[in-house]
Amino acid sequence: MSNRKSDSTRPAHKAPEGSSSTEARERMTFRLPADLVTALRRLPNQTTFVERAVRASLGQLCPLCHGTGQMSSGTLSVSDLKHCRLGRLDRRSAAQLKALVRLGRELLATELRLEASGASGSTELGFRLARDRQLLLAGRICRGESEVVLPQGPTG
Repeated sequence: MSNRKSDSTRPAHKAPEGSSSTEARERMTFRLPADLVTALRRLPNQTTFVERAVRASLGQLCPLCHGTGQMSSGTLSVSDLKHCRLGRLDRRSAAQLKALVRLGRELLATELRLEASGASGSTELGFRLARDRQLLLAGRICRGESEVVLPQGPTG
């Protein structure tokens, strides 16, 4: 992001939030796609915007790549429905389970654990959708119901 003006003709600017005006500053040049360059040029202070974005990005790890910048090609493991001893799912429940598997894949979940929910012979299918050890979603699919039921409040 170089501006064609020389350093001596650039107006002084305030130091971005989180930095002091006495910090040593270095110039860094990098390439961007044309659409990002156009968007950045519209901003009143490009340097402040980029510096804040970089500081915010460095302050937290991506939950998907854990800061490596590369995605693992993890697959979604779904527990065996036969072990739940629920019998056949009706059309609605099967469609909900299919949508849940699709959501798990979109969220890059690694495990969808299914279990009979409640007493034996229950018509509910409990589920826990997780990525690595992080629980993403938990609830139950009720036979004959048209919606997935999610627990109230945080789940552990």
